[in-house]
Amino acid sequence: MSNPTTDPLTSLELQNNANPYRWRDKGLRKLLFWQGCIVVSQMTVGYDESVVGSLQAMKPWIAAMGHPSSSKIGLITAIVFVGVRAALTLVGAAIQTAAQSSGMFIGGRFVIGLGISFTCCAGPSLLNELAHPRMRGNIASMFNVLWYVGSIMAAWTTFGTGHMTSSSWSWRIPSLIQGIPSVFVILAIPFIPESPRWLYSQGRSAEAKETLSRYHANGSPSDELVAFEMTEISTASSASQLTSSKSWPQLLRAPANRKRFGICIAVALLTLWNGQGVISYYFSPILSSIGIVTTSAQTGINGGMQIWNFLCSLAGAFLVDRLGRRTLWLVSFVGMMAANVPLTVASAVYAEHGSKAAASTVVVLLFLYNAAFNLACNPLLYCYATEILPFRIRARGLALQIAVSQAALTVNQYVNPIALDNIGFYYYIFYLGMLVLGTIIIYFCFPETMGYSLEELSHLFEDPSPIQIIRLERAEEENLSSSGKEKEYFSGESIGCESLE
Repeated sequence: MSNPTTDPLTSLELQNNANPYRWRDKGLRKLLFWQGCIVVSQMTVGYDESVVGSLQAMKPWIAAMGHPSSSKIGLITAIVFVGVRAALTLVGAAIQTAAQSSGMFIGGRFVIGLGISFTCCAGPSLLNELAHPRMRGNIASMFNVLWYVGSIMAAWTTFGTGHMTSSSWSWRIPSLIQGIPSVFVILAIPFIPESPRWLYSQGRSAEAKETLSRYHANGSPSDELVAFEMTEISTASSASQLTSSKSWPQLLRAPANRKRFGICIAVALLTLWNGQGVISYYFSPILSSIGIVTTSAQTGINGGMQIWNFLCSLAGAFLVDRLGRRTLWLVSFVGMMAANVPLTVASAVYAEHGSKAAASTVVVLLFLYNAAFNLACNPLLYCYATEILPFRIRARGLALQIAVSQAALTVNQYVNPIALDNIGFYYYIFYLGMLVLGTIIIYFCFPETMGYSLEELSHLFEDPSPIQIIRLERAEEENLSSSGKEKEYFSGESIGCESLE
């Protein structure tokens, strides 16, 4: 008997009416287009988080903000993470563009934060639930990779407008462009297909099957993979109904859920408290501290950094189904540790002797630090959490991760500029300790999720899992109803979608 819970290739080996060369497949091309519309929403986040670092190098922006102190800059960068559950990014960009003072600029960023939080919760879930099983890892990890497309847009926009040294439009134009991705997503939303798992949970199994058939099998309703997916969704739905209406305290009584939510919290903290955030948000002050002070030099290096980050993040997204998630996590954190120590030493040498060689070394090490970070922390930030969470608690788990991220970023980005002003490069040592702790947590607590469908992953946390139990119960019922005739329940052939409707 083939068992999906012990054979991770079950869903990958079934017959499927899809071209193995995805770009030649009409259904997959359509699906990839709609998934591309979803990931565009993350461009706004990348644009926002990059643009503030570049604006700090512009004298018109500094003057318009009233020459903000380190604590005020910390508030400007942190306030974006306070708001939740509203798609208001476009409104926030308009307020930020029209800002006449630091207070109005902060208000615009607060509104942007409302939209960002909602996008980061809904986007990864829909992306994963629509994805073809044989492409899910690569596609899901691309969501946060688009962060860097927005970041590149911000970096080179500010590089171009940075020469407008006497005009406030040097920083208003970058703020205005921030709304472009949101306009695109708003226009596309009415046409993006709904999650088949959500459709099934609402009693609309025929629509769920039609969506899977159209995009995973070129419209073939009898496709083996589609039948398998519908069976898995049905089984997972029956299992998760036992927990969907429970309160947080009730959910946390289950050891499996505690582990899942614990990993979500760990991902939120470890991807933020590793030192890369200091580089991302305060790139200009770091360059100034090693003697690179001109606007053109700072914005130019920042633009190159964002392209480098995008390429490294893209490489990580393509490696998730080759090396596995767990391996990428470990390589990323060990790599950041390897870059952190010489970065601290080179910064110390420059601070003491003003060595140009040390300054150049710092810039190179900043690039290496980002390379290690982007192998895992960017592509797996939302992808990994979405995979380990069952459908009925996926939204809650992502909301928890985002809430922890917002709290950590609010503290982190408010403290960073003050710490850099007061203790300089010694601040990197704190993050070295966090990297060591993160590596230990990943090694002992993060399971490998490569090769499984979303429903198959439950057995990593529960043995036997609710899905396994329900499968066995259904198999026993079918054996009884068949008057002793043996049936192969798990083959993907014995149960068609029609029996679920």
